[in-house]
Amino acid sequence: MKQCAGKAWRIWCAMTCKIRNVTPADLEQVTALEAAAFPPEEAASKEAFAYRIAAFPERFFVAEEGGRIIGLVNGCASGLPAIEDRLFEPQGHEPDGKNRMVFGLAVDSAFRRRGIGAALLNRLIDFSRQQAMERVILTCKEEKIPYYAGFGFQNRGVSGSTHGGAVWFDMVLEL
Repeated sequence: MKQCAGKAWRIWCAMTCKIRNVTPADLEQVTALEAAAFPPEEAASKEAFAYRIAAFPERFFVAEEGGRIIGLVNGCASGLPAIEDRLFEPQGHEPDGKNRMVFGLAVDSAFRRRGIGAALLNRLIDFSRQQAMERVILTCKEEKIPYYAGFGFQNRGVSGSTHGGAVWFDMVLEL
């Protein structure tokens, strides 16, 4: 089980932040964080987050410090072998799907490079293992491939997803 950032993120987060499941009360904060972290054409809308919070809150984690959401990771379950653009629409979640599809990992710019993203992704990976998922699947831009490779994700090449008009790469972690 390869996980990035070793013990440092666990120590830092244990001292300063809390990772927990999202709640409906977090809607405004997660929407604002996503809008700050991604270009407008890639960021999830408030409506998309409202759906995700209602449909799979147990698969949506936030990092919180002092009542402020400083990071998030979320993704539905699906039987698909790769992320398709239709998954970003409401009702893309398949509760019995054996693949965890990661829609987004975002950290407030003031809190980056402290291991929060690693802590969130590791929480989602650990949860996926506990739920007997077969794999965790995400898409990322080319410059992020080494980051996700550090968690054990394998690059499967250019994705069929064109979400937000970007070129994405399929990354898969076999559990």
